[in-house]
Amino acid sequence: MLVEPQNAANVGFVARVLANFGLCDWALVRGVEWRGSEAERTGAMARERLEAARRVDSLEQAAAGCTHLVGFSARPGRHRRLLALPALRAEVEPWGPEARPALIFGREDRGLDAAETERCSLLVTIPAAELASFNLSHAVAVALYEWFRGSAAPPPAAQGVSWAPAKERERLAARTRAELEAASFPGTGELEGTLRRLAARPMEARDLRVLEKVLRHAQYLRERHG
Repeated sequence: MLVEPQNAANVGFVARVLANFGLCDWALVRGVEWRGSEAERTGAMARERLEAARRVDSLEQAAAGCTHLVGFSARPGRHRRLLALPALRAEVEPWGPEARPALIFGREDRGLDAAETERCSLLVTIPAAELASFNLSHAVAVALYEWFRGSAAPPPAAQGVSWAPAKERERLAARTRAELEAASFPGTGELEGTLRRLAARPMEARDLRVLEKVLRHAQYLRERHG
């Protein structure tokens, strides 16, 4: 997905890159309108991919149903390391076939902002010899090449893993925050970063269900003895 792309030509080039790799599910989070623009020329050979782009108003909408958000950036997020692109394959293989990852690319002039990087499960950087910032369409092409290069079946231990979508993890974090506030837990504000990271990190669906049961029981006890 592209967050607020500014250059219409890049949108067309990205559509062509997606066609190169056989991908069609992608989203534009606001940004330039490609219809009637330079994108129709640069993406002429991949017109179907251009037409398939979902236009949404927020990263949350774009990521609905995704289990892992992989952001690309030259700058690390708060409390977050940058993973070099060549190491990405080893990092994602344990996710297994049930994972629904999304690759996220930011604006041409300033990339992803701090709030957006906080939502990512991983932050990845593309190694460069000098200029660290890649053209948007070039970054997408390099990232997808590495993503598919030498891809192999996940290890047996990962088979059958069911991952909780990002939206469910965010709901869990919000419910945790609300329950802590209702219980007058001291220092709830200090936990804000922890809750954001909880929502961003991959979580198995079974683990999310257990945590939801814990919260329901905590709410029951609070209301019973409140």
